[in-house]
Amino acid sequence: MSTLVLEASQRMRAQGMRMTAQRRLILSTLSGLDTHPTAEELFRITHQQDPSLNLSTVYRALHWLETEGLVQSRRFHGERRQERYDSALQGEHYHFYCTSCQTVTEFNTMLVNAIKAQFELHSGAAIDYGSVVLYGQCARCRAANEQSS
Repeated sequence: MSTLVLEASQRMRAQGMRMTAQRRLILSTLSGLDTHPTAEELFRITHQQDPSLNLSTVYRALHWLETEGLVQSRRFHGERRQERYDSALQGEHYHFYCTSCQTVTEFNTMLVNAIKAQFELHSGAAIDYGSVVLYGQCARCRAANEQSS
């Protein structure tokens, strides 16, 4: 069982909520994906396993998870009203968004820590967290574009 499912189960119990089969399916599917799905994408995947699942159930589950700080919604430039969901339990990380195929790739780098430290030093501010998104073409799209040229 994933950390996300375990943490959500504990919080639901503490709040007097039940971990229904549909909630468990949504949570386990979300935690098992290495992408950043939209609610609609998550619905399409989970609906294949449970045809009685409604899109509104997925939205409610995601809203509750975000309220609890277990997932974060992210909007990437170029996507209209398409929030993508990402586990908040994995710590600070950064994203690359392919403008051709719309895939999202997570990455870590110590360089952001250096930027945050330098900013704090010069501004006197205290940074809680950072968000970095790089935009461009992934290697697969880039190679495909070079072959077609």
